[in-house]
Amino acid sequence: MSEGIEASETATDAFDFNVDVKLTVKANPSKVQFVNMTIGTVPGGADQLDGTWRGASVFVPSTGGNFHWDGRPGQQVAFLSDGATGKVVVGLLGFIGAPGKLPGRGASGNGEVIDPVNPQFREAITWKIT
Repeated sequence: MSEGIEASETATDAFDFNVDVKLTVKANPSKVQFVNMTIGTVPGGADQLDGTWRGASVFVPSTGGNFHWDGRPGQQVAFLSDGATGKVVVGLLGFIGAPGKLPGRGASGNGEVIDPVNPQFREAITWKIT
């Protein structure tokens, strides 16, 4: 796993977060989708942030919206919400670099795709920052 994206040595420096994330269906590895996740300015030392995401709808039932990242111990997740409904459509588990830092290129983990119309539907996925 990647060490994470770091601004510099001081916790007050800000930086941009813009990554492409490859999502793959666990049960069918040939089924792949990419999403772009962006946070305009990441304040140094932040462990909870909001950003935007976008991507073509291949198996995720949305083409974009907002996401919330929580890098606190015991959380370390990102939830992608549909822009039209505000409902969660993707959960990325272990979405963390070094403790308390956003993940960087090469980081990977597991997650789920959720259908906001049919919340009982769950699709197990893997994710990797490319």
